[in-house]
Amino acid sequence: MRTAAQALSSGDVRETLHAVQMAQDALDAVKGVLLAELQASKDFELDGASTLNTWVRNQLHLKSGQATVLVKSVAALRDLPLVAEAATSGLISAAHVQVFVYGLAHVGLEPMLQHEEVLVAVAAENEPGVLWEAVKHLKDLAHPEDLDEAWKGGMDKEDFAVDALPDGFHVTGFLNTLTGLKLKKVMDSVSAPRDADDTRTGAQRRVQGLDDLLDSILGNGLPSDKGVRPHMSVFVDAETLEAAAERVEQETEHPHLTPTRCPRANRPHWPGTGRSARTC
Repeated sequence: MRTAAQALSSGDVRETLHAVQMAQDALDAVKGVLLAELQASKDFELDGASTLNTWVRNQLHLKSGQATVLVKSVAALRDLPLVAEAATSGLISAAHVQVFVYGLAHVGLEPMLQHEEVLVAVAAENEPGVLWEAVKHLKDLAHPEDLDEAWKGGMDKEDFAVDALPDGFHVTGFLNTLTGLKLKKVMDSVSAPRDADDTRTGAQRRVQGLDDLLDSILGNGLPSDKGVRPHMSVFVDAETLEAAAERVEQETEHPHLTPTRCPRANRPHWPGTGRSARTC
């Protein structure tokens, strides 16, 4: 905080921003340490809160998500001393601490303690995403069987869904290796650039390629429709058809004599809808 105060009066904007960020990170860590003490003492119950998370929401006036993040950081600052030291010194941010929280949950305390020094060094020199990749790699090394279980679980959940949304459709799913390769082969083919002047993005080519592919399938008729192309049938009785033909003839030969609207009583109705068809 002393460094931040000196930087604020130095006039160098770059140094000031660095100092402010470090102070903010340090305060976030101190808040986590104090929350750990509060959790251990359970003094939050004195204010009528049944859990630490509830106390944070009620007393610090934070949203539920923010409160949860703070409470989860308690474990990392309590169990990983080097992480706590780096955090309270402002060397790593609250986002870095959350990656260590993930590591404790999915890698385990012992492996995280064993590699804590290296991971803290990575965090101090890089953004949280780089630290995430390092912890994820450690997880794969420490628990290689999880990859097999995830693969098996994924195969059990094989699915493909197209769900309607207000402004379009959302496509989700998981395919086995063979089916996925077939789909990828088809999509690579239909989304290839047409020529050297094709300036469409990869996303545009893929969507247009899929649209063209669906057009070709529908144009030849779906298997469930026995090859009959998609169409709409309109059934009209003879009187309505005759009236419509007379209307067209009159509009063509004597347009000045054509009334703007026809009487409602003479309008045909679509069966089952109660709505009039504009045929006269």
